Amino acid sequence: MQATITTATLHGVEAVPVEVQADVSSGLPVFGIVGLPDAAVQEARDRVRAALRTAGYEFPNARVIVNLAPAPLRKHGTGFDLPIALAVLCATGQIPAATFADLSAVGELGLDATVRDVPGMLAHAISAASRGRELLGPAGSEDVVSVVPGLGFRALADLGSLRAGLPDALTLERGGPCGPQPLSVRLEDIAGHETAKRCLEVAAAGGHHLLMTGPPGSGKTMLARALAGLLPPLQDKERLESALIHSVAGVDPRAIIEGARPFRAPHHSCTVAGLVGGGTPPRPGEISLAHNGVLFLDEIAEFAPAALQALRQPIEEGLVTLVRANGAIRYPARVTLAAAMNPCPCGYAGDPERVCRCSEGAVSRYLGRIGGPMYDRIDISMRVDRIDPSLLLEHGAKRPSTDDVRERVVRARAFAASRPPGDLRGSLTREARAYLASAARASCLSGRAVTRVLRVARTLADLEACDDIGSGHLSEALAYRCWEQS
Repeated sequence: MQATITTATLHGVEAVPVEVQADVSSGLPVFGIVGLPDAAVQEARDRVRAALRTAGYEFPNARVIVNLAPAPLRKHGTGFDLPIALAVLCATGQIPAATFADLSAVGELGLDATVRDVPGMLAHAISAASRGRELLGPAGSEDVVSVVPGLGFRALADLGSLRAGLPDALTLERGGPCGPQPLSVRLEDIAGHETAKRCLEVAAAGGHHLLMTGPPGSGKTMLARALAGLLPPLQDKERLESALIHSVAGVDPRAIIEGARPFRAPHHSCTVAGLVGGGTPPRPGEISLAHNGVLFLDEIAEFAPAALQALRQPIEEGLVTLVRANGAIRYPARVTLAAAMNPCPCGYAGDPERVCRCSEGAVSRYLGRIGGPMYDRIDISMRVDRIDPSLLLEHGAKRPSTDDVRERVVRARAFAASRPPGDLRGSLTREARAYLASAARASCLSGRAVTRVLRVARTLADLEACDDIGSGHLSEALAYRCWEQS
């Protein structure tokens, strides 16, 4: 007897449909799985056999062959456990095959027959909804899959519960965008650093990459963590995109679904694959996990040069493309990059109170680890020095609040969206055009650097609701490229 159950396998951030075909025939007892399964899928044989027996079903003492079609597509993950078990039950007549005709099933089985969550539940939900199918999956996944509009979800706690029939279908709907989530660091908690706070506002309004340079303990990390709170609340499309990447990577997406902007801060020992994605099977990297949010690279000069250079194309294009022998995988990576570093190995170059003991060659090698092409892709660079201790001890001092700055950021983005699209150069006044040309020659700016100065100036104009880019906007934008003036 034969039976077929529909499921899917992950390819990038998509779930590709797969048919699980089970054939039970007479012959020597064997349980084989074919169709390019990986080790996790092959191990499903033992999990499925034990789970069926625990749930009170009979595992056939016959030749059982499971085919995963299409055969040329590599299959990976433990999500095939449930559909394989269902296919065997249907092929042996223990459950009518028509029961699962309009379903897509996914889930890992425990030896006690429980159905467990797997990475990529959101991708499976999107795939099932796009094909007009209901999703049969582990109980407890309702909060994750509820972000998919109109999905019919049947939550299965264990295989034994199928004796009472399929669980009821839940049509899960989630409302509009959630409000901002509680933040660990707010602008009003940070004393001083008024120029740095202005840079954060500009970066949030225009999605600009920024670099903070300063001695240890000057507040660079706090400022970076405050940046995520200045971004507008996630919209439905952004929330679904970011939650999907987290789900595929096996990271809990519930905070993203509730509206929190992603904030990722990988350690400087992070590898190329960990930063931009890769591995076997391929997995999204930190830059994709930060999609629609902030990627914070603390001590950026300590990262491996190869890892930093691998970031160059993704942060410019907003997309990671991993090319493999069997095809290309693409992960979204539209982030605001926030980086922090010391000005030298000891950290005190340029400090008015502490003496730097690094040689000129050591400083040059340290700064050279980042590389000119990477510097060229950073829009805003600022010096962050330690503040006077008396500012830290002030009580009741009035400081810019995260909520106020976020409102200005939202207004600036709305003004930018209302402008007719066009070349940035068309917004320059005659005086501004002449000023930029002179400044670019004096600082030897590359074509990319000139374009990025224009983008920052355009954001500054949007914050003031100005249609044209003036010399004042350009002057402030150029002041934010401090490494080209040192």
